[in-house]
Amino acid sequence: KEAPQLAEQVQAGELDPLEERLPTDPLVVEVAQPGRYGGTWRSVTLGPGDEAAFERIAGYEPLLRKNPMLTETVPNVCTDIEVNADGTEFTLLLRKGIRWSDGEPFGADDIVFAVEDVFGNTDLRPSPPSWLSDGDGNLAEVEKVDDSTVKIIFATPNGMFREWMTRYTDPVEYPKHYASRFLPSYNDKVDQEAEKAGFESWIDYFDANMSSWTSVDRPVLDAWTVTEPLGESEHVVLERNPYYWKTDPDGRQLPYIDKLSWEVVTEGEVQLLKTTDGELDLAYRNVNIPANKPVLAKSRESGGYHLISNVATHLNTMCIQLNLANKNKAHRDLYQNKDFRIGLSHAINREELITGIWQRQGEPWQGAPTKDSIFYDEEFAKQYTEYDTTLAEQHLDQAGITDRDKDGYRTLPGGKTLTITLDVADALSPEWQSAADAIKGMWKEVGIRLNINTIDRTLFYERKAAAANQHDAGTWFGPAGYATEIEDPRCYMPYNDESIWATPWAQWYASKGKAGTEPLPAAKEQIELYWKLQQTPDDKAREDIFRQILAIAKEQFWIIGIGTYPEPYMVVKDRLKNVMDKIPETAVFNTPAHANPPTWFLDDRG
Repeated sequence: KEAPQLAEQVQAGELDPLEERLPTDPLVVEVAQPGRYGGTWRSVTLGPGDEAAFERIAGYEPLLRKNPMLTETVPNVCTDIEVNADGTEFTLLLRKGIRWSDGEPFGADDIVFAVEDVFGNTDLRPSPPSWLSDGDGNLAEVEKVDDSTVKIIFATPNGMFREWMTRYTDPVEYPKHYASRFLPSYNDKVDQEAEKAGFESWIDYFDANMSSWTSVDRPVLDAWTVTEPLGESEHVVLERNPYYWKTDPDGRQLPYIDKLSWEVVTEGEVQLLKTTDGELDLAYRNVNIPANKPVLAKSRESGGYHLISNVATHLNTMCIQLNLANKNKAHRDLYQNKDFRIGLSHAINREELITGIWQRQGEPWQGAPTKDSIFYDEEFAKQYTEYDTTLAEQHLDQAGITDRDKDGYRTLPGGKTLTITLDVADALSPEWQSAADAIKGMWKEVGIRLNINTIDRTLFYERKAAAANQHDAGTWFGPAGYATEIEDPRCYMPYNDESIWATPWAQWYASKGKAGTEPLPAAKEQIELYWKLQQTPDDKAREDIFRQILAIAKEQFWIIGIGTYPEPYMVVKDRLKNVMDKIPETAVFNTPAHANPPTWFLDDRG
């Protein structure tokens, strides 16, 4: 009923017996076929900035979770979360007997600690996260009922709390017995300890020791725990958690696989070569792009792997996002002009890009929900996608930039040549660089100079963060076109730091107007609607409110899309079993994490 290596430790008296390590009611996970214990699962990561590589396999254990197809909410750390009639009080029914990876009991005290001592500490977290705050931005109250029951109480209704608890793992990331030692309220020597450890403040010291992938001491509830952290060697290694609280239907403790190992590489070409050579058990990030699909398909037999298809949830394969909250006033005023954005959109030959760069996969599309979405609007999806330089010129003229310099480029009021600098995250999606190069030529035809700034993903994140707001424009995928539209509206309204087109506005939203920059009236209206949505307990009513938000996004045309997202795929080594196909692909739920990687196993028998 457990991995042989754990049975040996029990026999040697080094580990508690299995019945003492499992909860009273372990979570039973269905499996396609019973697995074999053992082995090391191999993949690669691009290092710092690519932490999602780990999160998407071993970082999704929220209170509740989504099933693999994202069609329903199912129990997880909680057996259920009960809600009162007006949506203000949520009772968390924790699974009894769960233990942290170091063997210490997990329970109500850990949840109370996370709410009060972490998210309630304004030095550590200046404002509470949206999932833990009421309509006025006030932190929710928390009440311990007993060791396995907690109440979260809001002053106003929180219509999204249960949904958020299928997405965010924050409530179960702070084991009190471990994390409290890094807080001044529990440790009066923490400042000296932080200084001795090389940190400028106890806050930096706390965050470093709470890091999921760089701290080997931090206990977790995940199936595997970090033994070789990110940044210390050429690999990131996780090993099985002996106290993991899930079993297969036969009562055998999960996970099946002993160890997860990511080799740190710096070049996408290296990752592609390792994949075609059959060195990886799963290629699920960065390398599995449309341009590589023919190469990967050709090497299937020699590499001993196969391709499986998933379902696209992205609304777009590449969104060009001008920074509407730009620090440069001249650029900010111009970028906020809808005619300017429309002109740029009409100047893009999407059919050419889709044919030449995306292997004829997809169709012209804006930042709008997909055809599979309940919010699908064809008019929204297709507006301004016609390639028409004459029409583009008309809208650019209407935006007030009619004068040109000696090289034929349009100038800003005052005579200075307009240059749009587009940040492109290096190696994240190789098609973006090629597409940006092509768009540079297309925009030149209508008098717009484009400068392409190819940078490391970490620097990309630093530049676009609301506190920095250093970027002029950027490009990214368009998430949440299907299955996660309400949960992740970053492309439709200023929602978070992923809303590249106006991160200071998103900060204003997140802080309830206490930080960031006050948005334009239309975006402010969206934010107020979303605040209302968050306080609405009824599912249908929330959908109706979200349609109003989408109507504003359609009218304002905040971002410029290129085309529909090609069918996602993953490269799976033949020896890796129980990997599901046709699952929705989304960062919101860390695909493929919602499809239960602890049930995967390795079988070299052919």
